[in-house]
Amino acid sequence: MHNRFTLLSRTVPSGKTVVYYYAYNEDGKRLGPWTTKLSNKTAARNYCMKLMREGNLIPLQKDIGTFAVLADGFWDWETSTYLEDRRKRSLLTKAYADKCKRVVDFYLLPHFGKMRLEKITLDVVEEWFDKLIAEKYKHTTINGVFGTLRTMLRWAAKKKIVPGGDPLIGVERLLNDRKQIKIITQDEFKALFVNDWKKVWDNDLLRYTANKLAACTGMRCGELLGLRGENIFDDHLFLCGQYDNYGYRSTKTKIKHHIPLTAELVGDLRKLIRVNGDGYVFSLDGGNTPVCGRHLRNGLKKALKNIGIGETEAKERGLHLHAWRHFLNTELQRAGMTVQIVQAVTGHKSERMTEYYTHFNPMEFGEVPQIQAALLAVKPEKKKTGRPALALVKMPEAPTEPDKYGANESLSGSPAGGQENNQQIKAS
Repeated sequence: MHNRFTLLSRTVPSGKTVVYYYAYNEDGKRLGPWTTKLSNKTAARNYCMKLMREGNLIPLQKDIGTFAVLADGFWDWETSTYLEDRRKRSLLTKAYADKCKRVVDFYLLPHFGKMRLEKITLDVVEEWFDKLIAEKYKHTTINGVFGTLRTMLRWAAKKKIVPGGDPLIGVERLLNDRKQIKIITQDEFKALFVNDWKKVWDNDLLRYTANKLAACTGMRCGELLGLRGENIFDDHLFLCGQYDNYGYRSTKTKIKHHIPLTAELVGDLRKLIRVNGDGYVFSLDGGNTPVCGRHLRNGLKKALKNIGIGETEAKERGLHLHAWRHFLNTELQRAGMTVQIVQAVTGHKSERMTEYYTHFNPMEFGEVPQIQAALLAVKPEKKKTGRPALALVKMPEAPTEPDKYGANESLSGSPAGGQENNQQIKAS
């Protein structure tokens, strides 16, 4: 039978020698060290023998509970000790806390809930990885869930709820298997936004403009919904917030920045501002609330179908609203923009994220409005060869009276957080 404890002497900052001890649990794992507050090894050994007889050799054993006990209230925005501690050092959001709580409830508690904290070791986590992989979870999903688990156990170790330091040191994240996105081509872009956009977008100015703005600026869905008329200027917009289920709040990266725009983009936005004023640009109730993100996504899905990209192909290629960020990153860097300029436009904090959002051949390697204008320019027709055809002169049509948006276009959508509907405002 192995010893239940071992002794060691340490010299503390005061210069005094103090005896500490390590203890071993039932699995033979060494825990500690803890101080005996004694300088004599014989006295320290007698002290440890007394603790062992009393069942207190491992002093924190009585404080170690299950993972479920640790998880109870850990991510509660109002009462969590952990979040209170982190808010002193980082800008956290309730959305982040709620997301982590969902991870705990769905992934972590079913597996680790009844497990004692000191039992959650490197080997246990590796077995859990294998279980999730067998259940067909993606590596990127598993890595995200593991990040939440590691955060919780690191904090428990810091507060000495778990003895012996961080129990997950040495656990490595799984290989990134994030799906490769096959971005929109320039020809597909022009089919969506340049050629006959009214037919492609069912004459829906709101959905068309929102997606066009996302494609030319890389704005996230919440940032589109949070855009207000008061933040649109003659040659740029000021991105300072987002709108989601938590209402209007700061952007994901907490960064406020200016994004240059072409006159065409500003003109499209001005048409919506004539209806919604200084309120939310993409709104159906006069700017009081924005439409829901689902409405913009469904609009893109329909437009893609109208240019021949069905739902199956769109899913395989990853063509969703957020994919416009990939498209813009690629086009800006293809045009010769530096990483720093791309980050300034898209709001990425790290070069690593900018690289992830970029899909281009480095061999193909400009100012932002000019790049936007080039994307939105009509593609020149190929010159025909051979015998010239007869030229027909088209007589000018009688002018039509513009509608209240300044063009014969329509708005459609639904309030943020509301149900998708078929409400649409058509020009007379």
